[in-house]
Formats: sequence, structure tokens, C-alpha cells
Amino acid sequence: MDQQMVTAIAVALATKASEGLAEGGRAAFESLARLVRRAFQSRAAASAALTDAEVDPADGARITALQRALSHVMSEDPAFDTDLQDLWREISPHLTVSDGGIVNNISGRVEGNAVQARDIHGGISFGTSRRGES
Repeated sequence: MDQQMVTAIAVALATKASEGLAEGGRAAFESLARLVRRAFQSRAAASAALTDAEVDPADGARITALQRALSHVMSEDPAFDTDLQDLWREISPHLTVSDGGIVNNISGRVEGNAVQARDIHGGISFGTSRRGES
């Protein structure tokens, strides 16, 4: 299980990130939220973690509790784990950031170097050059 993905899902659920999505992405996000609520419905602590995170998404402790709840349920229920990851891959490219923010997304297998950035002023270097220059 990818902890960065779990963190992103927890933050998206807590902040109700669907508000920034186009119609197709919003439907996928709502499917994700339904999937999580369904998986959490018989788990009081997990359900409470989701509710608490939604009440105050800026509270890091609440997000951490939601992350733990997601991780726990994912480890207990492989079908939920698979469904959650599949839906996340579907909606994550559609997430938007307002006020000049940026969303970087890499999926699939990456061979070699990758740069994710917003504004770059100057060059980018990945170690030493072939001629031994740095």
C-alpha cells in the first residue's frame, strides 16, 4: 500500500475535493467517497475518523487518524484496497488547485529522471554530466 496515496485520499476526502472537479471527475470522486463510507459503515472508529477529518481538515492529527483508518481497512479487505486504488487512479488526474497552485501527476512506470515543478528559473541537473562535469 502506497502511504502517499493514502495520505492524498485522506486529504481529498476530508476537504471534499470534489468541489474542484469537472463533472466526470466529480462523479468518480463521489464514487470514491461512497466506497469509503460503505467500507467504514460497520467500523465505528474508522467512520468517526472520517467524520472528524471532514469537520476540521486542517487538523493534522485528524488527517493522520483517517490515514490510519484507511490503511487498516485496506489491509483487512483486499477488495476494498483494489477498488480504492483503482478509483483513486481515475480521479487523481482531475484534481485541481486554485489560487495559482499546481498539481503534478506521474503514473505508470517511470524509467530515468522525472521533474515535477511549477516555475523553474535556471537549469535542472541530475547529477554529473557524461564528461564528468558537475
